[in-house]
Amino acid sequence: MNSRNFNTEIKRCEELIASKSFKKADEAISDAIQINRDSPYAWYLKAKVCLGLFEYKKALMASKRAVDLNPKRQYVEFKENIENFMNLDVDDLKTEYPNKIDSIVLFTANKNIRLLSKRKLNPIVYNRLLDDIQADVTKNTVNEEEIYLKVKRLTESFIDLEFLADSNNDSSRKVAGAYGFKRAVIDSSLSKTLQIAAMIHELSHHLIFEIFKNTIMYVFQSQETDTIQAFAWYGLTKNVYWLLMNEYCAHTVECHYMKLKNYESFNNILKINGNLDKDKVKKAVELGNCLAMDIIYMLDKFFTPELVYEIKMQFLSDRVILLKKGCEFESEVELGSEEKFSMINSVLKETLINIKINFSYGELNQFKKIFADCRG
Repeated sequence: MNSRNFNTEIKRCEELIASKSFKKADEAISDAIQINRDSPYAWYLKAKVCLGLFEYKKALMASKRAVDLNPKRQYVEFKENIENFMNLDVDDLKTEYPNKIDSIVLFTANKNIRLLSKRKLNPIVYNRLLDDIQADVTKNTVNEEEIYLKVKRLTESFIDLEFLADSNNDSSRKVAGAYGFKRAVIDSSLSKTLQIAAMIHELSHHLIFEIFKNTIMYVFQSQETDTIQAFAWYGLTKNVYWLLMNEYCAHTVECHYMKLKNYESFNNILKINGNLDKDKVKKAVELGNCLAMDIIYMLDKFFTPELVYEIKMQFLSDRVILLKKGCEFESEVELGSEEKFSMINSVLKETLINIKINFSYGELNQFKKIFADCRG
């Protein structure tokens, strides 16, 4: 085997895939496989090239060959994504558009990537979007209720709540709450003060999701569908920079009403993901801070100064003492409307492109099914 020629062809194929020159990439990877038929990575690239040429059966065969040679996680997940795509329901191939776009294949079409570049938000549309979400914020009308019940009622007006006692006795590793698919779980073993903080935090995650979902509905002029919800969820959770943006935003809202600084879970994501681009993290934090201000605008309808004072009294009642856990990327930058809308647009466009490049239709379809199940 001529390893030099093999590596040269592999490198050439990678560059051609990146430039979307799939026919030339096919020639390069075919030459590489002729030199070394036992390279799992070469077959993996062959599968990617076949996807670019819309030859799905050949892509599946190549991905299976890669797994047979080396069942590493990357190859297995890629093969499963292709299988999931080829097994999409017939209903997923319908082309209802633009009033109700619920086809994953159509949603990720190239024309929709171009549409994301053309149809951006503007201040009038965005403020109306925020007002529509804010309309669901229930006012505090039961004054005799304790603050814990008031916040619980607010949160339940948006998402399903479940309270479970965390059996983990290691207080340093406790997770106060978790959010996903319009549902949040709160650790009921914590003090009421910390549960209030957790509910505000998880509700903020949901409101970020609502902003992105409604933005997508505006761009594509579509009703809410499981596909649109799945895409919004994918964009906010699968890219580490947008995950950081999401987490920073939720922490900022929580800190605003709890009058504390605690960016612990944001810092944990940074620790887990080393060697991140600091400029990209900084931009993600700036967008997160900007969206936090929008969420605070919506929640201020509920959190009057009197209620914020009640939270302070709950702090004193529970005798909660928290260490301040800021972050090195903490930002008070207020983006201009145009820059904010461009960044939101970039998140959506980048997500759509990454789904196509990584052929993540299977995972997107799984999210779609979860949202369908949540709908009942």
